[in-house]
Amino acid sequence: MTTFHKAFDEVKENDLKLLIESGATEGLQLEFKETISNNISLVEEVVAFANTQGGDLFIGVKERDGTPVNVSGIDINPDQEILKYKQWVETNTDPALTNILYRHISLANGGHVIHIRVPRSWNGPHMVKNYKFMIRTASAKVPAGTSDIRRMMNVRDHFLEQYNRFRVQRIEKTLNVYKQETPLVLVHFLPTSAFDIESNYPITERRNSINLSILGGSGYNQGINAHGLYYQSIGANGYRGHTQVFRSAIIEQVSNLSFNYRKSYDEPRKEFFSATHFENSLRESILNQLINYRELNMQDPFYIFVNIIGARGVIGSSYGASFISAPQSIDDDFLQLPEIMIDSHVNQDLERVISTIINYLWNAFGFVSKPEHG
Repeated sequence: MTTFHKAFDEVKENDLKLLIESGATEGLQLEFKETISNNISLVEEVVAFANTQGGDLFIGVKERDGTPVNVSGIDINPDQEILKYKQWVETNTDPALTNILYRHISLANGGHVIHIRVPRSWNGPHMVKNYKFMIRTASAKVPAGTSDIRRMMNVRDHFLEQYNRFRVQRIEKTLNVYKQETPLVLVHFLPTSAFDIESNYPITERRNSINLSILGGSGYNQGINAHGLYYQSIGANGYRGHTQVFRSAIIEQVSNLSFNYRKSYDEPRKEFFSATHFENSLRESILNQLINYRELNMQDPFYIFVNIIGARGVIGSSYGASFISAPQSIDDDFLQLPEIMIDSHVNQDLERVISTIINYLWNAFGFVSKPEHG
C-alpha cells in the first residue's frame, strides 16, 4: 500500500493512520522517518527515490522494522523545516533536484508531519554531493552499482526505442484496421512511465471525467475497448479520426481534420494542410490532456510526439490577417516533428512548447519560422 498515486495535497492524517491499521510497510515508493538525523541522510533518501520510481517520504511517523507504528509528528515550525530540507536537497544533488514537492500535514495533537513527494527523474542519474549514486530497493536506499548507473544513463534511449515500436504498431492498425486514409496527423501523449509493467490507471472507472475529443474536433460517444477508452469520428466522407486513452495513460489522437484538398478540371488534386487550424487544435488538445492527467492523478512528466503520415506533396496554408500558401510542399512521406517533454511540476510556457513544434512544421514548408500573419 502506498500514498504515491494519491493527489499530493489530498494526503491527510487519516491516510497515515490507515497505513498503520492496514499493516503497510516501507517499500519502493514509501519511507517513514521519525526525525532526520543529518542532511546527507535526507538527501540520499530523496536521490534514491528520484533515481528509481519516485516516492513519498513522511517525517514525523515512528516506524519499527519498516512498519509505521505511530503518527507522532514533529513539534517545530514546519515552514522553516521545509525550507531547510529544500535547501539541503537542491545544494547537495547533481544534477540538482529542483522539482521536489514539500508540504506539512497538521495533526490533531498539534504536531506536524512533513510530506516530501519525489517524482521519478528523467534527468538522471542524480548524485549526492558525497559522490554516491543512490537507488531504492524494496524498502531501503542503497548505493547504485555500475550496471545500475549504466541503466539509468540509457533510460531515455530505451524509452524512445519502445516508443518507436509502439508507434509502428499503432500506424499499422490505423491504416489497416481503422482504414484511415492518408494524409493524417498522429499525436501521442506519452508518460515517461508508460512502458513500466505496473503502469495501470483507472481509465474506465473515471470515464465520465475523461475528455475524448479528437484533434480539431469533438468527442462525446465514448466506448470501452481492450486498451481503455475509445472514440472515433466518421463523417460523410469517411473516417475522420479517433482518440484512444490507454490504461498506461498513453493518449493517442489521429485526425485528418486539418487537411483539405482542391481539384480543378485542368489540375490534379492538391492536398492542403491548415497550419493555423492544426496549431489551435494542438493547443486545445494539450490543455485537455493536462486536465485528463489530473483526473487520473498521473503525475509523471510526459512527451508529446507529433507525426504527419502520408505527408509528401502536402502544401501548407494559413489564415489570419491574410491567407498564406507555402512556397513548397512537404518532401517527406513521414514527417516527425520535435518531441517535447511536459513536466507538470515545473512551470512551462505552453506557447513556447507549441511554437517549437509549429516552427519546425513551417520549416518543412520552406519558411524559416511561422509567418508573421500565420
